Amino acid sequence: MFNPPAPIRRVSRSLQIAPVLACGLLAVIYVAYTSGGTENIASGVLRARPLIGRTGTRVFAVKEPDTGMDIREWMGPGQEFGPQKPAHQVEKPYQNLDVKKNKVEFDKKDSGLLKEPLLTELFNDEISITPSAVNILKHHGSYQQQNRDLRANRAEMEKSYQFMLRLKVPCGITTPDVYKVLDDLATDYGQNDLKATTRQAWQLHGVIKSNLKHVIATIRQAGSNTLGGCGDINRNVMTSPAPFSSPEYEEMRKYASIIAQVLAPQSDAFSDIWLDGEKQATIEYWQRYTKGGVDLAELANYDNGLGIITGHEQEPLYGKTYLPRKFKIAVTPEGDNSLDLYINDIGLVVLMEDDGKTLKGFNVMVGGGMGRTHKKESTFARAADHLGFVEPEDVVELVKAIVATQRDHGNREVRANARMKYLVHTLGIDKFRSLVEEYYGKEIKPMAPMKEWKFSDWLGWHDQGDGKWFKGFYVSSGRIRDKNGINVKTAIRQAVDELNCDVMLTPSQNIILGNIPPESKARLDEILASNGIQTDENQLTPLHEGAIACAALPLCGLAITEAERVIEDYIERKMIFRMTGCPNGCGRPYMAELALVGSGPDTYQMWLGGTEKLDAVGYAYKDRVKAQDLESELEPIFALYKMRRKPGEAFGNFCRRAGKAQILNFSEKYVPGSYKDVVDGKGVIAGKIKQKSVKIDSDLHERIKALAKKKKMSLQAYTMQLLREGTFGEVP
Repeated sequence: MFNPPAPIRRVSRSLQIAPVLACGLLAVIYVAYTSGGTENIASGVLRARPLIGRTGTRVFAVKEPDTGMDIREWMGPGQEFGPQKPAHQVEKPYQNLDVKKNKVEFDKKDSGLLKEPLLTELFNDEISITPSAVNILKHHGSYQQQNRDLRANRAEMEKSYQFMLRLKVPCGITTPDVYKVLDDLATDYGQNDLKATTRQAWQLHGVIKSNLKHVIATIRQAGSNTLGGCGDINRNVMTSPAPFSSPEYEEMRKYASIIAQVLAPQSDAFSDIWLDGEKQATIEYWQRYTKGGVDLAELANYDNGLGIITGHEQEPLYGKTYLPRKFKIAVTPEGDNSLDLYINDIGLVVLMEDDGKTLKGFNVMVGGGMGRTHKKESTFARAADHLGFVEPEDVVELVKAIVATQRDHGNREVRANARMKYLVHTLGIDKFRSLVEEYYGKEIKPMAPMKEWKFSDWLGWHDQGDGKWFKGFYVSSGRIRDKNGINVKTAIRQAVDELNCDVMLTPSQNIILGNIPPESKARLDEILASNGIQTDENQLTPLHEGAIACAALPLCGLAITEAERVIEDYIERKMIFRMTGCPNGCGRPYMAELALVGSGPDTYQMWLGGTEKLDAVGYAYKDRVKAQDLESELEPIFALYKMRRKPGEAFGNFCRRAGKAQILNFSEKYVPGSYKDVVDGKGVIAGKIKQKSVKIDSDLHERIKALAKKKKMSLQAYTMQLLREGTFGEVP
């Protein structure tokens, strides 16, 4: 009986032709296969793909490369495709065959689908785990940390090992029941606070190793999860935080939730380690947004025969070694860019038909990302490119095709260049699109027209559209705690207990409380005000609304300097939009109009030129600016902006137009304090590199000094004004 090997069976399933024609084609293939006359078919991977836009089908083979690497070690049971054996070929400067410098790839390969050595080390008597176990633990949603404030006392620092947990919170929404569990765990097993991240996820800090299993199991049984909070897999799927009930926002939450589940790892490591092999008792609460009628497992495992599915028995999409690096996705309606859409690996824009009720499809962006390394030009921040438009029925398959493209072709030889933004940059968007189409099996249509982008963090009261309201309020750096009379932790718990409201995390680390009946609005304002929380959004500056700071010191192992613990000082001086303690970009600094990126102790790299619409990366203005010099460095920039901006021109747009060279040249000649001479967008900002002095008697000096103070000008600026106006002799 004819029993062709698995690759040939896959071809027969993928051909959409009459059974008679399929049998004839298989007969030809069978003869070639059994005769050994076609070496590339017998030794390679036989594939079939419908020709795009044509009739008929072509059958082609991908020959296994001849290298010293044993590719079989990197492929799991049944796996046909992967980074060392991609389903489709493309010319690129690496082949993923020399990964000896990338230890994480070996750790994933040897982990047994993310189990070891974590499973062994988790239950020994040590208070910490090894680096290899840490690499695996990240995929389970946790990082090992130490208190770096104790660096001067090595013995104490060695005792400070603890773990941070990061939850997966698609759409950034937490139900009242789940929030109560998190709040209790933070109090009982953490450091009595929670952290709202820039990707709308919760972080719980300060868990010791012996409590880790209990905390994760409790979270999972409550209907939430840490799976995919970190690691080389799809991370938390972001959306606009606004809980509107309008069709475009409903579709946004629906598809974000579907994609989050479809791209979730399927390994049994998570249940084996944290739940003793038992299945999670409660379905994740965010699956309610899929609206039922969607077979998520079928969507995840559907095989179009074009290489999206690897064939691996347990991880059909990811394969044995998962992705080269973290993978980030965001979904938002057109016009609402409250989530920095362009910094994601994939950005999906919800488009509605003219009736405002029917989903038209999605515009797709690819290749964004923030992480970089100081003085390493091969790493850089990048805004996403426009890939094209896709109909609703095909969007999940296109997302899977993009993920498969990155799985097979992302750079695993150099981990610093492993994000998909480098693949898009290397190939160019046109070649990248063509490669994705090989996996997808269809042409990707051109982008559809979109509304202009606008940033909002949805502070204050808003009508949800379903008879209920939501309230957004500012939280410094997303830290949910009680400190200095501002009792955010107490306030949220009190609101949840009394009003049974959902808790929503915004991409700017602020909080929204939703599903508030109209009659409860006043009570919520009372709760917030009584706990010292500003309830009037008009009292906050725009800097507060968009300000972001990563956690940085003392717990982040990558931090070079401060961010979260000092950002309020800078906001009060109306200087800073976003801060991060290192160049990895967790606080999304490179999209901001003005940003500080840690480059040394109390030292920052200054960035300018992001846009108020958050659709472009800025530029590095100065590399090493000391914290105490920030005001003097920023004053000439603001002075130039005040003098030469166009009507209504945002600060970031001005910095892009002016350019680095012009701003630096102006700053070199700038005289401190002379910004006060600028009136109505024009004036003479005086200053010379070489300045000359003129002697005047002390009495006249004191009179000029008094007048300058009265006019709220610097002595130097007022003196220059007198000289320019010719009124020096009129000084009383």
